Amino acid sequence: MRWDLIEEGERSIPLPFLCMLTAWLVLIFASFGYRAPRNPIIAIVLVASAVLISALLYLILDLDAPLGGPIHASPAPLQRAIAEMR
Repeated sequence: MRWDLIEEGERSIPLPFLCMLTAWLVLIFASFGYRAPRNPIIAIVLVASAVLISALLYLILDLDAPLGGPIHASPAPLQRAIAEMR
């Protein structure tokens, strides 16, 4: 229980870093969209890459808390190891 509280207590990715990363990505995609010629292929590529990068950020944030969220690590191996040590 103590290790669960320690793991869940703090996140390893600071909020200012996430804000700066998001702002940086928005500026990059805005500049790509501003300079790109207007055609459907460019729009599809920009939307697809924005979706992929947002999915990547979601995955990183979800894996920052390994014991919770939709994708989580099972605590069963750790519990078995603790039971064996007792």
